[in-house]
Amino acid sequence: MEVVYQSKYSKHEYDSKSGTMFTDWFAETVNMSNADFKKEMQEWLAAFRMKSPKYLFDNCIGFKYPIVPKEQIWMAQLLNAEWIALGLKKYAHMVPAELITELSVEQLFEEFFSMKLENQFQIVNFASKEEALNWLRE
Repeated sequence: MEVVYQSKYSKHEYDSKSGTMFTDWFAETVNMSNADFKKEMQEWLAAFRMKSPKYLFDNCIGFKYPIVPKEQIWMAQLLNAEWIALGLKKYAHMVPAELITELSVEQLFEEFFSMKLENQFQIVNFASKEEALNWLRE
């Protein structure tokens, strides 16, 4: 795997064999500012532009930054259409089991789906890495 971008908040690695971007978010995100959050999202998009992955494994177990609704909309507008254009097909979002049922996780992705873009990629929340990777490989 090739590290495409890394900071104290995240690491984005690309596996060319499977066409998958592996993103890990670190607990340090609890200390992110709004400007840090925006920079990290822009770096994530830059990593996608460099590699055009078909699949995304987004490990948010360590993600601690509270994304407010205004930022959710901004993030969806920044990433969604571009990821579709780059050919993303599946997005496996790994979060702690207790968060899968929480509204906040669903709210974020509702912003993506509300855009009603053609060829919208699938997004599924997982608590298990094995289940997420199996789904990506289906």
